[in-house]
Amino acid sequence: MIKKFETKPQTIFAPKGTYYIFEDKLDLDFNKIKNVILKKEKEIIKKYPSNFDGDTGLGDSLTSRHPYFNLFDWSEISDLKKSVRLSHDNFLKELDQNTNIKIYSQCWANVMRKDQKINKHSHYNNDYCYLGGHICVQSNDTSTHYVDPYTKQIYSSKNEVGKITLFPNWIEHYTDRVTDNKLRITIAFDIVNEIGFVKDIYDNMKHHWIELN
Repeated sequence: MIKKFETKPQTIFAPKGTYYIFEDKLDLDFNKIKNVILKKEKEIIKKYPSNFDGDTGLGDSLTSRHPYFNLFDWSEISDLKKSVRLSHDNFLKELDQNTNIKIYSQCWANVMRKDQKINKHSHYNNDYCYLGGHICVQSNDTSTHYVDPYTKQIYSSKNEVGKITLFPNWIEHYTDRVTDNKLRITIAFDIVNEIGFVKDIYDNMKHHWIELN
């Protein structure tokens, strides 16, 4: 399902712009995915130092180690990559865009515990910006909120297990605070097209990105 957001300027100086957010449900074993993420979380935190949490406010966490791993590399959940590619292609088809393109992705997981939340941030906002994405693995009564850059109005998307959301990667977003003891676990990823991969991803970082095919 695509949601279209657009301004309706009434003067020549009013903001002008249109963007789209795509949402769907994935048919995967999310209990298995949850268990893999929690097992890997311990291994990754032990193995790698905390780096940069992407302005999420999660600090010393699995999120702050996202440059060191890519979920699409994990053989235990190898079907995830194909599902994300299919959602991407469905998004483009609804917009009458060509799907026969190369795309590359960096993918990580966020594990949030009681009293944690993700602060407002965006992932990517230069000329090569493409798509960002979220997949809800486990949650309890929380939402992710997307901020319209023109009107500052909020689109709130309830976190439901299996929901995938694709959005322009420059859109700012944030989450509710976790208020109970049930973990909020999500998968997040950035996608670039072939031009972005070749021209904008540093050569020493290209090995962190995986082609989605």
